[in-house]
This record gives sequence, C-alpha cells and structure tokens, in this order.
Amino acid sequence: MKTFRHAARLAALSLLAPLLFAGSATAQAPDFVSIGTASAAGAYYPLGVAMADLWNRNIDGIRFSAQETGGGVANVNMLAGGEIELGIANENIAWDAGQGNEPFASPIVVEGGWTMNASYALIVAPAASGLESVADLAGKRVSFGAPGSSGNVIGQRLLESQGLAEGSFSPVFMGWQESADAIADGSLDAAVMVGGQPFPAVESLAVRMPIKILSFDAARLAESAGFPLVASTIPADTYNGLAEDSDAILVRSIVYIQPGLDEETVYQMVKTVFENIPALKAAHPSGDQAALLSQAQAAELDLTIHPGVIRYAEEVGAW
Repeated sequence: MKTFRHAARLAALSLLAPLLFAGSATAQAPDFVSIGTASAAGAYYPLGVAMADLWNRNIDGIRFSAQETGGGVANVNMLAGGEIELGIANENIAWDAGQGNEPFASPIVVEGGWTMNASYALIVAPAASGLESVADLAGKRVSFGAPGSSGNVIGQRLLESQGLAEGSFSPVFMGWQESADAIADGSLDAAVMVGGQPFPAVESLAVRMPIKILSFDAARLAESAGFPLVASTIPADTYNGLAEDSDAILVRSIVYIQPGLDEETVYQMVKTVFENIPALKAAHPSGDQAALLSQAQAAELDLTIHPGVIRYAEEVGAW
C-alpha cells in the first residue's frame, strides 16, 4: 500500500511538474526572506545565521535574516502562516504536519529543500543523580525544550515507548540553554535535547558538572506508533567527561520552504549553500553534513521538493 501511494504520488507530481515549474518561475522574487531556526543554544540558529550571511553577500536585491524561534513545530506552523519563508525542522515533525497528526490541528503543506544536518535526540541528566535510563524518569521533572520545539514530540514518544505514560512525570517546557542551566542549579532532573552534535547547551552543562546521557530500549522505541524513529549512539568523546557511547535517536534536520517562493531565488540559495560548505562548518561542527535529498528519500517522506532545489540537484547530477 505504501509503495502504491508513493508511486501514485510521484506519477501525479510528474503530471503537475510543468505547472509547478511555470508558476514558480514567474513568481516575483521577495524583498525579504526570513529563516526560522530554534534556540541560540542549539545548532539550527548558528547554521541559519551562517546561511543568511552567505546569501546576503552573494544574492543581490533580497535581505535574508535568521530568526530565533521555538524550533521545528513552531517553524512549520510559521511557514503555514506565512510568517517565514524557510524553516528548519526534523523530518518527523514535517511528516506529522503533512499527516495532520498532533501537535498539528490539520495537515500542513510545505516543500522540501535540503538536509541541513543530522540531529540527535538525547536525554541528559547529572551523573550524580543516579538516573541511568529513560525508564528511571518516573516522578521526575523533565524539560522537553521550548514550546513548539521538536523535543516536545520526540521526547514524548521516547518516554511513552519506555513505559512512562502522561502523568507519570512532570513535563517542563524550557529552551535548550535554560534547561541546561536548570539542571545545573538543581531545579530540573533531566532534559530532552535535540540538535546537531556536539550540542552547545549540553557542552555548557558538561563543563559545569559530570553528565549522564540516559539509555533506552531501542526495540520498544521501534515498536512505537508514528514516524519510524531510528536509534543511534553519541560517541564517548563528544562531551567533556562522557566515558562511554550513549543512546540517542537519529533524525535528519531538513530545510523546508514555503510553497510559492520563486524558483530563481531558491536556486540561488541552494547553490550558494553547497558552494560554501566550509562556512557552515565554521559556524557549527555539523555544518558539513548538508546534503541534497534524493528522489527516493523525498518519496519515502511523501515530500514535494521545491522546483528551485530540483533545478540545482539536476545540475549537479543528484537527480
């Protein structure tokens, strides 16, 4: 059924492609483009700032600006509301948006750009707390990131998959750095952190106290309903004092684009990004993970790729 749905979708897109390209090609270039990122203590914000800087220096007539936001969920909602032109979000967030799953009230259509980096979701706690696994968080105060961040969704899925139903822990919604600070001052037991590694908020906590990244049962996570989350690991040397590889969830972070943004502008944007990867890596260590999505990957995500991105991907032989 899934294969049939994807095949039907691709066939429909092939019939609509001339119209999509024609509409996009004649759209007027904007005067201003805003990029929705996340907390400044994560990876999205410095990467968004670096991209905006590259575009401002290489694309004439348009002003680009990176905007600090609540994160992936907020960015998709802001794209739907026309508040931003680009937004970075984890692939599961946009997948849920397209399906109209919680926390989205109805389906939201966005177009795909490119993979920004590989995000990892982990749960960090003080090493002295005695907490070892996610299942140990019963009765604890746990931050899920700022309201609207991807941590809200992934964190809830992870805890539920490990047998912690709603009400068995105390959820708190704080930004990444605020969560790290609250753990350091003892007012919070643990925090979900989602982003490219190394994650600045976790780094800041690890230099203040020994940390523990909590383990989880990967098989139970794989059995949970919804977008297929993939278990991975964080290498032992990622953070100060981390003595062993630790459990994490791997999710790609993707740049999503507001449908209707003109093709030429998007083409120039993606071209500039991939011709200046060292500048992204200078902004954040995960910046060199930027990659174009293949046709198969886009189909698997039920994601329509923006015509400007397709134009560049065809030019470099990626499509």
